[in-house]
Amino acid sequence: MKQDDNILNKFGNKKPFSVPENYFENFAAEMEKQIVPKKGKTVTVSFVAKLKPFLYAAAMFALVFTVGNYLMTERNELIATEITMEQNELYLSYLDEDILIEYLIEYDNL
Repeated sequence: MKQDDNILNKFGNKKPFSVPENYFENFAAEMEKQIVPKKGKTVTVSFVAKLKPFLYAAAMFALVFTVGNYLMTERNELIATEITMEQNELYLSYLDEDILIEYLIEYDNL
């Protein structure tokens, strides 16, 4: 702490930084000189650079469509399988044991 007091006493109330004269008066003009492009220089943007955002959007939609189509197909197949299993259980509930045994014996010999 003693060393900190010595440093403060050494500098006192002096301001270690200063601003150049007329800095704020000329600030806007100097900034415009740096921002405004030089006349004669034109910036050309290629057709591919203009087209990139549209290509990215098309790729995104294609991906979303493909994944959505895959998921919906899987879901529909699962639903169809469940319906088939329910129908089989319903059909089996109408059959008695003798008919099932005859069916199994007949098709087991093939």
